[in-house]
Amino acid sequence: MPAASTKAHDWCGGLKRPPCIGYREEGSVPVMDGSTPEIVARYAAVLKQEEVREELERLFRSRWPGQPAGEMNLRVLKAHKRRCTFETSFGSEDSARGIIAKVYQRDRSDVFTAMESLVAAGFGGTSEFAIPLPLAYLATPHVLVQEKVSGIQAMEIFMGDEAEKQFSAARRCGAWLGHFHMKGPQEGHLNDPGELLVSVRYWAGALQEAGGPLASKAELLLRKLEAAVPAALGGFEPRAGHGSYMPEHVMLSGSRMVGIDLDEHDLADPARDLAWFIVSLERLGLKKQGSLRIHDRAIEEFLRAYVAVGPPKALSHLSFYKAAECLHRAHRDRYGRKPPIPEWSAIMLDEGLGALGWVRPNGDHPPSPP
Repeated sequence: MPAASTKAHDWCGGLKRPPCIGYREEGSVPVMDGSTPEIVARYAAVLKQEEVREELERLFRSRWPGQPAGEMNLRVLKAHKRRCTFETSFGSEDSARGIIAKVYQRDRSDVFTAMESLVAAGFGGTSEFAIPLPLAYLATPHVLVQEKVSGIQAMEIFMGDEAEKQFSAARRCGAWLGHFHMKGPQEGHLNDPGELLVSVRYWAGALQEAGGPLASKAELLLRKLEAAVPAALGGFEPRAGHGSYMPEHVMLSGSRMVGIDLDEHDLADPARDLAWFIVSLERLGLKKQGSLRIHDRAIEEFLRAYVAVGPPKALSHLSFYKAAECLHRAHRDRYGRKPPIPEWSAIMLDEGLGALGWVRPNGDHPPSPP
């Protein structure tokens, strides 16, 4: 039987990972990001191993006792080269009854332990601000098992047409992140702006090699980001970091707000998570209506709710992190899409250049986006 860890001492903390550049913010189910059907089949085969299957069924029935016996059902939710997430059930036709099994390429018991620590800090159960309940970590096959959260992705609300629901969702997303930064345990790898600069130079260099108008914009944005690094390095208080906080990774489950996908958890400047959410939300508008400005009001609501409960001065370096994330997305639009969308790359580079003057240094009150 694979070892099912439920203890924090199994954490292999401090793992240094390169920045995650493999997600898709637009989202669909399933999301195949840098993966192939063959890779998904290989991950699914791990869950179908007899001992793994037996342990998954035991965990499923501990959550849903009385379910009739039946075959294991697997539904791919999201697939990457290095991990794959499956909704898993046994003999149940009720879509609400299931567990989530995430198969990793290598040991990621650190994710399980980080989730345990968050639950202990008040983010579990029926808490208003929560994460999925971690159920077990199967060490040998590298499988994380967690609660399936019923509800709606914040992304779905923002892709809809009901403005008031979007403003409400934005406020709740801001409140979740503010509480996370205030109360989340400060564990894991410290991700500072110096590390981000390595990726920034790579993204800018690739865009410069592409030539044309993208090259000059990328070069200018790189120079401005390099100039801003000393200030960002010298004045931030590390907080628990989500690592990929965006509308796709927040579930509205009744009165609960649940942050999911903590694979990139770390310690970081809180402005990094803010920037991810803001840029992701802007890009939902770009995808749906061709403009980054569609969700500006929602972004204001998000920031106001965050400032009300989050750490002081958390917005101080938001301009730096937003500009860096715009460069990241510009690179993905040019090199991570088939076919590429260089027009979006140009839009994101312009947004990054404009972002560097966006937030006042004291960070006390969120401004209106340009």
